[in-house]
Amino acid sequence: MIEGARPVIEAIRAGRRRVFEIRLPSTQRSAAQSELARLARERGLPTREADGRSVVAHAEPYPETSFESLLTGPTPRWLVALDGVTDVGNLGSIARSAEAAGVGGLVLEYRRAPPLGPGALRASAGAIEHLRVGRTPNLRRSLELARSEGLSVGVAESGGASIEELGKRLRGELVLVLGSEENGTRNSIRKMADFELGIPLAGRVGSLGVSAAAAYLLLRIAEIRRAGESEG
Repeated sequence: MIEGARPVIEAIRAGRRRVFEIRLPSTQRSAAQSELARLARERGLPTREADGRSVVAHAEPYPETSFESLLTGPTPRWLVALDGVTDVGNLGSIARSAEAAGVGGLVLEYRRAPPLGPGALRASAGAIEHLRVGRTPNLRRSLELARSEGLSVGVAESGGASIEELGKRLRGELVLVLGSEENGTRNSIRKMADFELGIPLAGRVGSLGVSAAAAYLLLRIAEIRRAGESEG
């Protein structure tokens, strides 16, 4: 099930799973709901008027894949892995930033990450529909596999090197690990990482929330990677 007009719109546009039926408010539709109604008519998708003001679509499950497929797929081998991020709001926000930055895939553990249900989809504003998500039973082992395949592993950590200091290192094949706000990244993962990436802060608060940190880091890394492509 998909909730919210924008997530349903993006699911239809992405075309990665079948949408069976969409329930729309009969009156007082928002701009996004009206856009969804037009899109459904264009695509020949069945709709039904329902009481209330929310949008609900019945659809196939989100098509998660394996970590290994992220390494072999057609998308850039620039991945983001979440270590213990269990809040669906943070997960959705990070996915939205990752998709905007052009990340090739999002890596989640089976047991230490929430399902990609309506809450995460809504928090991502539907961006998850355009992002490949791979699950793994053991994040550390998957990161070791990534290193054996030639990817660098970086950990977002307060006190780590700045983006400017790392520079060209961020242009290559990369997995960036983001830890939970409560516990950060596990020591076992920090110890095997190739580098730690931090955000210089000028205020008195010592850190940012994980979703805010992700937005800053991913968009800055995307900028550096684009600059590298233009330089040839």
